[in-house]
Amino acid sequence: MTRRAPLVLLPLAAACALSACASAPPPIEPLAHPYKVVLLPVEGAETALAARPGDAADPEEGEVPFALTPEQLRDTIRDGVVDAHVFSDIVVAAPSELRTDEFTDVVAAATTVARRERADLIMRVRVNSARLQDLGPNGSKLWSSFLWFMVPAPVWFADDRSYATSLVVQAELFDPADPVKPTASIVASSGEQELDLFDRGVSPLVIVVPPAWLAGNLETVSKELTSRSVRQLMEKLVEELRTREIPSRFALDASREGAAVAVRVATRRRLRSLEVYSGERLLRGWAEREMQTLVDAAASRPDETVYAARVDVPPDARDAIRVVAEDEAGGREVRTLPSTGAGGGR
Repeated sequence: MTRRAPLVLLPLAAACALSACASAPPPIEPLAHPYKVVLLPVEGAETALAARPGDAADPEEGEVPFALTPEQLRDTIRDGVVDAHVFSDIVVAAPSELRTDEFTDVVAAATTVARRERADLIMRVRVNSARLQDLGPNGSKLWSSFLWFMVPAPVWFADDRSYATSLVVQAELFDPADPVKPTASIVASSGEQELDLFDRGVSPLVIVVPPAWLAGNLETVSKELTSRSVRQLMEKLVEELRTREIPSRFALDASREGAAVAVRVATRRRLRSLEVYSGERLLRGWAEREMQTLVDAAASRPDETVYAARVDVPPDARDAIRVVAEDEAGGREVRTLPSTGAGGGR
């Protein structure tokens, strides 16, 4: 009995360890882009999913219907961008806030929202294409059929049929001060998918027909391809947003130093203002007439002025720290330091 005791205790110890891990707070991931962004309603879903002329009478060979409505596709893309936390903060603009006319497009209309929310960028997302097509059996059909003949059971898990998925999305980032020319433009798309018989939906015909030549259940194929293409698209879009460089107007660095925040700005133009916030609470701000007191003369050069500041963070300031700097030309840079949940200390 005593020799079995360690074996009995092992599962209990493992369960305790897993419980401890589950209770530990998740690590704070560094922000890829420390900007506040106004996200516009996703455009183009209706057109991308609309039936093509003549589809009802003569559809494209092998075409598979998309298993999402335009509203569901818009919501899926919007939620995916928000949940990815690529930016420090995302404000989703409501359609009612965006008043457009023949002279004002949706991005120009969003500048009002950006000013109200003190946002740094406006993000426009458009769906350019949403099509699925059955390409038929692929290169795996030979060994799949061979095994089907040799083994007295269908080969369920061979990816022996290919599909073209064309879910294409374009995302553009605009400076609110220039709603015409995008600061960055990204195109992401889904690619070819392969399904096995299980994914396509099993048919009784598999008894007499090799799996690769069975298209399966159209509704099952539609749901599976839609799920895969959306997931692949969002992975590519989020990765592009994380890695795409967004041109800076000037260098702005912010870091925690104990219970304080150190700020350093290097710019060719004079700074008009510098503000440090904890959430919506202003901790310290300098207006244009006060900026000269922050100049680091030793680090500055004739073609570049360096400003340095240090702001104490009160113990009750538990929100994320946000540093906002604006130069005399209206250029604006923002940096966000995640909340520690402990009042500014490490």
